[in-house]
Amino acid sequence: MVLMKDVNVRFLNESEYEIWDEFVDASPQGNIFNKSYWLKHVCSNFDILVAESKNKIVAGIVLPYMKGKIYRNPKLTPQLGVLLEPRDPKQKYSTYLSREIELSEELIKSFPKFNQFDYNFSYNYTNFMPFIWNDFNVNVRYTYVIEDLSDIDKVYSDFQYDIKYQIKKAVKSNITVTDRYGIDEFYEINKKTFDRQKMQMPYTLELLKNIDEELAKRQKRKIFFAENNEGKIIAGVYIIYDEKCAYYLMGGADPEYRNMGAQALTLWEAIKFSSTVSKQFDFEGSMVRGIESAFRQYGGTQKIIYNVNKSNLYTKIAIDFARKNKNWIRKVFKV
Repeated sequence: MVLMKDVNVRFLNESEYEIWDEFVDASPQGNIFNKSYWLKHVCSNFDILVAESKNKIVAGIVLPYMKGKIYRNPKLTPQLGVLLEPRDPKQKYSTYLSREIELSEELIKSFPKFNQFDYNFSYNYTNFMPFIWNDFNVNVRYTYVIEDLSDIDKVYSDFQYDIKYQIKKAVKSNITVTDRYGIDEFYEINKKTFDRQKMQMPYTLELLKNIDEELAKRQKRKIFFAENNEGKIIAGVYIIYDEKCAYYLMGGADPEYRNMGAQALTLWEAIKFSSTVSKQFDFEGSMVRGIESAFRQYGGTQKIIYNVNKSNLYTKIAIDFARKNKNWIRKVFKV
């Protein structure tokens, strides 16, 4: 279906996913969460809608969905949204903005019918006027990103005093960090954090195993564990990464040892490792005051992640109810 003069919008076939993955690597908004292999392990159904010009992808969006025409981020997938080709340095900024708006609007016109659309976009996508003009709601989320890992000493110097104190405290307490355990042990330490808050786990061990197996095979993940001097695991950090960025995907700590600095030391080791494989470190921030405060102390730059959503009335009521009662729902239905 030809829309703009030189643009064709269509859904990709699975045989074309390799081409999409190459586009993800090139796009400023592209990240590991948009890769086809990631999507195949975190959701049952997804489409990839692209805009092409001269037989080349110039924009696109991954559209994971659930039954009932619910289009939203799958579990453990914090960023998706519209991806665009890189800007030509010779191109005027105003010209690029116009093209960006046009491509986004063409994608929007080709969205499948939905009862709910709800995605968090990359912080590198900022032009939401096409969505606002088409009656989508745009909300704000925040994360913190260490934008340059090349000088790890400078990264450490940017930590606030309290984080440095916790790291030193953990070292003095003979806490060591290792990667000799696997996903089963990580799930157990991760679960302790949710148990402390009397919350049900938002994902299953089976889901984590499937994702972990794929990431380990591709050398795209690393799990760090803190042990006390008795060899007991007291904290864990799970990161995923590509050449662009490493992401703090999950973490956990034994509440009995929360004041020993183990989590800070483990995260510091994860950041140091990330500096050897990637350019940036994204804390995948939280809107929870206590978590946001902790991430802020690592000296990263605050980034805005925009949430774009639109629902019909009945779906909105049902989703609002599910969000308010998610802990009960997870407990009863084991989801």
